[in-house]
Amino acid sequence: MKAVVLKGFGDVDVLVEEEVGVPRVGDEEVLLKVEGCGVCYRDTIVRRGFMKARIPVIPGHEVSGFIVEMGGSVSGFSRGDLVASLIYVFNPRDPECRLGRENACRGNRWVGEDVNGCYAEYVKLPYWVLTRVGDPGEARPEAYSFSACVIGTLIRAFKTLGEAREGEYVLVTGASGGVGLHAVQVGKALGLKVIAVTRREDKARIVESMGADNVIVYRDAFAEEVRRVTDGRGPDIVIETVGGPTLEQSIRAANRGGRVMLIGNVDPRPQQLLLGLIILKEVRVLGVLNSTLRELGEAVELIKSGKVKPFYKTIDLDVEQVREAHRILESGRSTGRIVIKP
Repeated sequence: MKAVVLKGFGDVDVLVEEEVGVPRVGDEEVLLKVEGCGVCYRDTIVRRGFMKARIPVIPGHEVSGFIVEMGGSVSGFSRGDLVASLIYVFNPRDPECRLGRENACRGNRWVGEDVNGCYAEYVKLPYWVLTRVGDPGEARPEAYSFSACVIGTLIRAFKTLGEAREGEYVLVTGASGGVGLHAVQVGKALGLKVIAVTRREDKARIVESMGADNVIVYRDAFAEEVRRVTDGRGPDIVIETVGGPTLEQSIRAANRGGRVMLIGNVDPRPQQLLLGLIILKEVRVLGVLNSTLRELGEAVELIKSGKVKPFYKTIDLDVEQVREAHRILESGRSTGRIVIKP
């Protein structure tokens, strides 16, 4: 089968196209014909060596596909099922990996880093990390590829950890990016008042079309304008998709007792925090790792219902197109997600 393989750490030329064998499934594994494989900013961080990965490895942790082969002990699935996957493999026999916290197990193996991922025509995964999609509705099968990494993680940020309540204000940073555009939609689906900030004037209309109540285009700072549109109180929740470059402004903007949900970070270097401001405003800054099976299931239902409409473009399983996708993500030029469709 064709695959794009990470052969080392560095610039995009460490991504190499190869012919490799189709994976052989074990007793508890399934083989998926990949319908969609999302290209995530995390992939670029791994490629640059800021996160551990076995080398060589097939990258890609955002996957949807059809089951074409199953091991003898697989239960709950059938050949031909359209499924979406978590972005990690947990051990269901480990007491630490209880459902609801399986995303934080110490022994988790990351798809596309510790085990081969979906920059390929086929990928094998244990059946317990999958959720059946069934009838995909108006969305195409590849649209479910980032159900776990994006939509499910946003559900965890908003509901599970952020305890969002209908009618609250939410601020979304990086609102025109692949996570931000979907954060706007999830926020509206939960009945929140969404304030979206972006540095790109040319992308403001797209953000507005996702349902944002207010779109703020800024150059250096946005906290003052965010507080103005909330009558001086600030947002109750911040979905921080950018990280270091916008975190200070997010904390300054937040309401007293607000929750800043740190869901992404485009700059892996150490950052300084405004500890005094966090204390004085009693702001909670919470890291959001990724989704659980429950949240993945909720994400699939949001897409099937049409309450969240995946916004993405597709590329071929071609090394030059994959390399260019990495360049686009690193430069901040992406709007929505990029999905490989083999």
